[in-house]
Amino acid sequence: MKRLLLFAALILLSLSCKKAEAEGGSKDSRGPLDVTVGQSLPNWAEGYLDIHAISTGRGECTFYILPDGTSMCVDVGEMVTSTSSPVSVTQRPNASTRAYFTQAKYMKHFLEATGHNALDYMVMTHFHADHYGTPGGAGFIQSSAGNYCMTGMMALYSTLPYKKVFDRAYSESDPDYNFIAESAVSYSEPSAEHWGNFIKYSTRQKGLQVERFRGGVDNQLKLLYKPSSYSNFKIFNWAVNAEYWNGSKMVDSYAATSIPPENACCTIFLLSYGKFDFYAGGDAGTQTKVAIKVAQNINRTIEAMKADHHMSVDCMSKEQMQIFQPKVIVTQSFARRTDQPMLSTVEGLVSDDAAKQYYTRPHSLYFTNIDDVIYTPNQYLYKGTHVNGHVVIRVVPGGDQFYVYQLDDTNSLYKVKSIEGPISCE
Repeated sequence: MKRLLLFAALILLSLSCKKAEAEGGSKDSRGPLDVTVGQSLPNWAEGYLDIHAISTGRGECTFYILPDGTSMCVDVGEMVTSTSSPVSVTQRPNASTRAYFTQAKYMKHFLEATGHNALDYMVMTHFHADHYGTPGGAGFIQSSAGNYCMTGMMALYSTLPYKKVFDRAYSESDPDYNFIAESAVSYSEPSAEHWGNFIKYSTRQKGLQVERFRGGVDNQLKLLYKPSSYSNFKIFNWAVNAEYWNGSKMVDSYAATSIPPENACCTIFLLSYGKFDFYAGGDAGTQTKVAIKVAQNINRTIEAMKADHHMSVDCMSKEQMQIFQPKVIVTQSFARRTDQPMLSTVEGLVSDDAAKQYYTRPHSLYFTNIDDVIYTPNQYLYKGTHVNGHVVIRVVPGGDQFYVYQLDDTNSLYKVKSIEGPISCE
């Protein structure tokens, strides 16, 4: 009888392991670079840097695992789908789940390799629904505990906690975020009250730490576990609240009497690991007065970047891109018609026209989503680009090379659709 029970237990254990692997579990003996098209992406390992652009079709969300296992998420967007909504691409993996839940499931899967069950850092670039959530949307419930709507970053916290959050406006003297109302930012949505209620409740009752993102420093988003092992890694904060670092001080990019738009107030940083540089500027594209100033002060080529403002109108300009010359651009877009990406913006990046050849470095474009209305009639522009799926940049230890993978976003198996690399860093 005991032998029968033992035999049955072994069978059940074997089946459970196979089920975990089929569902994208962490039972994986492969190394981080043992990647095969059609198979799930292998786990992160210490020394590697992972940057994941998570595809939901409902907002931006970028997940980072830093070389020592410190984890960070930038934005947890969740747009409402309706007849008046700008959202048009098909929701991933399907329309029966919430964007924040998909984002949480994805991050939990890859976070397991670090040995931690919570995010170390959360960064909100700015107060727009496609970056932190849409309070008041249809079907969105109100938190009974803190009087805030369960959407985006606020809902994610209950599913995948984060230890510390940075936003552009936090102040101990202004816990209600009147800063947002007082600045009268032209695109601001009437939802900062929900964020303020969430912050007050979570800091007082749950121990969440919060800071205002500060420009001109490299000691906010720092390695937490083995910093001395990776002295060639840092994240430098270049801009916030429409002010940028000019090398010695923060400078207001708008006149003192001018009210900056919300997109101009985005948090902007440059992540560096050895020779590898990654630029993340939220929605502060060329349509603001900040992006070009930041590029001019960084004043060097970079390896990769998150596309400004979903590669929408008046972004990735000649003045900015002739400096950066990134080898890889990752775009998270989801709007209808020709808004994201904007055809004129894409043309400026891929054109063979001699008059537009300011972007001379060989480069690849990756898109988590493109609406068929934009993609189908303009496929000539997207020849050689990678569309529809999660995008992962994996930098090898030391930062001399990196790879780019696009993953299937229709389920939680995270199977690889394409592989590019190794790409040398310069």
